[in-house]
Amino acid sequence: MALAIGAVLWCAFVIVTTFLPGGPSWPPTAVYLPGFLVLPVVLYTLFRARSSALLCLAHVPNSVMIPGAAIALGGWLFSFGAIAGKPGTETVCAVAGLVIVLHVAFGLIGIGMVRSGR
Repeated sequence: MALAIGAVLWCAFVIVTTFLPGGPSWPPTAVYLPGFLVLPVVLYTLFRARSSALLCLAHVPNSVMIPGAAIALGGWLFSFGAIAGKPGTETVCAVAGLVIVLHVAFGLIGIGMVRSGR
């Protein structure tokens, strides 16, 4: 869970810096770090949840599901280019948005696994 939250916060930071007047002061490849962190989160969650991932989502409380869905929607809008930072940062925003969507989705499944005792 901490890994997923950290990756989402890092990607949100990356997206915010693409809107700043000076632009990002770090190399654009820094967004790919949380992208590599998707693999362990996805594999661990899929290994544990297997075919009951939707059942695990049913155990997530609404106070967590609604903000999580809103964050995932924002990431989705960035991932396909509906929202982007300054010109030239479209790829960075798209990758960061996709990483946000994946981490939120599998983080919510992870919360459901904890609450359902899986």
